[in-house]
Amino acid sequence: MPEEKQPIQPLQVERDEYGFWTHPAWPDDGDECVLPFSWFGDHGLEHCVVEMENDEPEGMMEAWMDDGDYDCTPWQPSKPAGEGWFTFSIHDTEDGPVCVWVRRVVTAPCSHIWVKASNRGVGTGDICQACLQVRP
Repeated sequence: MPEEKQPIQPLQVERDEYGFWTHPAWPDDGDECVLPFSWFGDHGLEHCVVEMENDEPEGMMEAWMDDGDYDCTPWQPSKPAGEGWFTFSIHDTEDGPVCVWVRRVVTAPCSHIWVKASNRGVGTGDICQACLQVRP
């Protein structure tokens, strides 16, 4: 019998001293810099990559590349347009830091299966375990 995949849940982002953070569900293949494109689809996730180079505070990328100031903490990655996006990883690549945003792929209107958000470790109120919509 195939293993049931648990929906990936948003978590509180706690960046390290360099400004990085990765969701514990990120597949551990030994190379965090390689995006697991098929893994996202297999887990019902849409993804969007925001590169610091195109989304950074003035001068931050120059300091990163030229001065060796490897701290992207001041960078607050822009969220993609649309609902439901959450941070999956902020990490370094060969081309500089990126933020990987994900959201559940919803192909049809959700019939909402509400559970207590506190049971999922995501705060108060209710959360739909199918589409991750939150209600107070």
